[in-house]
Amino acid sequence: MELRELMLVWHWAFYQKSWAKEARLWQEIARRRLPESAPVSALADWAPLRELRPFVIDAAWLHEVRAFYRTGLFVTRFDPTYPPRLAESNQPPLVLFYHGRLDLLDNVTLAVVGARRATHYTELALRRLGETLPPLVILSGLAAGADGMAHRFALSRGWPTVAVVASGLDVAYPAAHRELQQLIGEAGLLLSEYPPRTLPQKFQFVARNRVIAGLAHGVLVTEAAAHSGSLITANYALQNNREVFALPGRLDAPLSAGTNALIQAGAKLIASGQDIADELHFFP
Repeated sequence: MELRELMLVWHWAFYQKSWAKEARLWQEIARRRLPESAPVSALADWAPLRELRPFVIDAAWLHEVRAFYRTGLFVTRFDPTYPPRLAESNQPPLVLFYHGRLDLLDNVTLAVVGARRATHYTELALRRLGETLPPLVILSGLAAGADGMAHRFALSRGWPTVAVVASGLDVAYPAAHRELQQLIGEAGLLLSEYPPRTLPQKFQFVARNRVIAGLAHGVLVTEAAAHSGSLITANYALQNNREVFALPGRLDAPLSAGTNALIQAGAKLIASGQDIADELHFFP
């Protein structure tokens, strides 16, 4: 087994552990400056490798992982196709599973996030922004509410869209988005750090948010309550020196409390698509 395959095996075994544990293998490989083609024996003296033993002695488990390795439907930190913005962000996953066009991430990418109970205001705002916003890649998380609205907005304009999901790519969540997920996989790009058949769990949505923020050039929050998961994404974006945009909202609207607070804290108030374009125009 070469180190690139070991990386998939390690990730499959430990993706639900802390990020620090999951990233240990890459950190050791980088420290030793080993190439992807190096044999596992190059790490024979690395004590943490013994932590894989309970997994690899399970013949059925190892067969499944190695069979998936042969499909090639993933990228590792070794690969030149691993998104460079994500690689230099905080806590990039060792492995990304994908379906669709990875090359879409070579373009200017705007993440659009917001409340799962987003109102018609999000849809209206996206349509208005689209009137003056030049074509770009729309990135979101395929969740209910604002995420689904963002993906549909992109598809309606013929723009590429990328979905980062909090489950395996063969799992549709919410179930109502099964058709939308299939369409994005065919016309755009589906991404996940979770192996096939992984069901969504609460902590995975938070982890997914860091990937969204790492991939994007900028993050637009449309509607968000005062303690919304969308604000977590905005915080990750700030940590990664990404642009953060927010739609202003009514003072008496609960789903505007989070976006208004972002603006108060320094996020750019968005009144037109040009406001976003002005901040992202210098990206290739």
